[in-house]
Amino acid sequence: MGLTIRLILLLAVLLAGCAGRAPERPAALTVPPGSFLSQNGTVLPDAEIARLARSCDFILMGESHTNPCDHAVQARLVEVLGQTGMRFIIGLEMLPVTVQPALDAFNARQTDADELEHKTQWEKHWGHAYSMYRPVLETARRFDLPVAALNIPRETLLRFRDGKPLTAAEQAMLPRVIPVSPAQEKSLSEQVAMHQAMRAMQEGSGNSNATKKGADERTRKFFLVQSLWDSMMAGQALKWRKATGQPVLILAGSGHVEQGWGIEHRLRALEPGVRCLRIMPARDKGDLKPAPGASVPEAAAFFACAARNKSRLGMTIIFEGGSARLESIEPGSTAAEAGLMPGDVILRAGDKPLKDASNLHFAAMAAARKNAPLALTVRRAGKTVEARLPLGSGKE
Repeated sequence: MGLTIRLILLLAVLLAGCAGRAPERPAALTVPPGSFLSQNGTVLPDAEIARLARSCDFILMGESHTNPCDHAVQARLVEVLGQTGMRFIIGLEMLPVTVQPALDAFNARQTDADELEHKTQWEKHWGHAYSMYRPVLETARRFDLPVAALNIPRETLLRFRDGKPLTAAEQAMLPRVIPVSPAQEKSLSEQVAMHQAMRAMQEGSGNSNATKKGADERTRKFFLVQSLWDSMMAGQALKWRKATGQPVLILAGSGHVEQGWGIEHRLRALEPGVRCLRIMPARDKGDLKPAPGASVPEAAAFFACAARNKSRLGMTIIFEGGSARLESIEPGSTAAEAGLMPGDVILRAGDKPLKDASNLHFAAMAAARKNAPLALTVRRAGKTVEARLPLGSGKE
């Protein structure tokens, strides 16, 4: 399911005490993991994906940052296209344009993938595990494909959001900021409202005028950040396209790709007539259905990957068929020290049932605000086991 639909289902589950049954979950996919899919769910051969890509100026591929399957398919797409002899740029949401010199050295084979993590300050700029992105970079090196940073530095983004003065260099870096489309504004407004509703339920807060005013300001800033972020990535991708004459494969979070509301909307505003291929992860059959108001791309495809979350606490969780199963536990991690084991099925996070990654996220947020460990209830060999995971930095 798309992000908005998942949040709607989550809110419905949280409010289930006031209603009857929770909404039905879409049917699971019945194709091999990693398969490329058409818009009607049939498996696409690699040659067809390559044909679609070669006909477009931009290939936008969405990901869940913590899903290892998504990253494996990204690397496979680079390999599939590279094997055809196609020349293209790989644009990354993950890095700001200020680290392009480090990527230039990598592109020129002056450094390798072992050094790139340090040279780009990956942990500082992105935070999600470099190891999950490394196969993409190694495949790019194998086919001599340039890698480009597309994003704006986070510190610049935050100063812009808060209305603080920018340096001359930062001013020069700013793109033409293209506002969210009406359809995306509606979607983002729903997401913000649901996030605030769930947070209020966790905290037990009231609905005062002051709370509403603060929520309105957060919504305004959220739209501003989203617009700047997507406009920056679109502008940089377009620059690379014009400078090289080659297509750009853009790797970004699904929220920047789904429905054509993020980067693609800005690309079309900056350069009317561009041809885009949109490739999104499909967690279930519900993901194959377009949302109301979604733009129609020249070409679209999906790839089958179960919802899988690699937590910073050291556990990889597969969300499938309404259950959450621990696929693996990193030795020495917080999850391992808490006694969690591969095969455990998580029943509850905090005081609520765990069905998808959003439940885990909000349970971790609630625990972090209380400086308390994250409480998980798991099923193991027919027995119920309780685990307490210290959060430290408060990240799930």
